[in-house]
Amino acid sequence: MEKFSNEYFRKLANDLKFDLSDEEIEELKKDFVEVEKQVELFETIDTEGVEPMVYPFEAPTTFLREDVVADVLDQKDALENAPDVRMGHVHVPKVVK
Repeated sequence: MEKFSNEYFRKLANDLKFDLSDEEIEELKKDFVEVEKQVELFETIDTEGVEPMVYPFEAPTTFLREDVVADVLDQKDALENAPDVRMGHVHVPKVVK
């Protein structure tokens, strides 16, 4: 049985609220198989004795500016033009399962 079936892609597309043609599904299958092969290459890398990195750079970044609090809207002003406000928050419709 193939790992990435047409039904898998149809369900995934349906969950994301769009449709896929059979041609698009076949292209996605090819792409997924290629990505899977590339990920499998990571498993071949010998990481014995390599310390895990907590931070991707040797020295911390020092060129970032300090945050300075400036003009801040209060909640009432921030929600003033929102079309649907519930319990002090902007309410948006659910678009993904």
